[in-house]
Amino acid sequence: MSDFDFPSAMPEKPQQTMREKLEDSATTFIADITARLGEGVEPPPELEALQAARDEEGGDVPTLALKIYELMIEQGMRYDVDPDNGKLTPTQFDIKNNLDIPEVKAEFDHLYKYGMELIRRGMLDIDVAKETVKEKLIKRTGLTPEEFDEW
Repeated sequence: MSDFDFPSAMPEKPQQTMREKLEDSATTFIADITARLGEGVEPPPELEALQAARDEEGGDVPTLALKIYELMIEQGMRYDVDPDNGKLTPTQFDIKNNLDIPEVKAEFDHLYKYGMELIRRGMLDIDVAKETVKEKLIKRTGLTPEEFDEW
């Protein structure tokens, strides 16, 4: 048996910057959404916006984090996932008239908390996050921001 310790001989993996981590996340997310869109289903405009933010030279972390967040919201709000094949198809679900369904509340709660985590980690400005939540989440419920907080 050899005294050579192969794992310790491997060079250390280079540390990624937050921007590089987000670029990798964006690339994976874009590929996942694109692959999962059902036959003839159009991607949301947020997908192209994320691609542009990822590909922009010198782009900043907050912009990239925001674009990932916006695409997450749109995926959850615009599409249904086929339980058999994982494909995304446009939803016909009426959110405003189904706020009492636990899964609806859970989806909104998940997306809301994700935005709050981006703020906590310093990746998203609080005012930008508030506006995004108001326009992309709360508006879809038909509730006021105060009613949404209580819901």
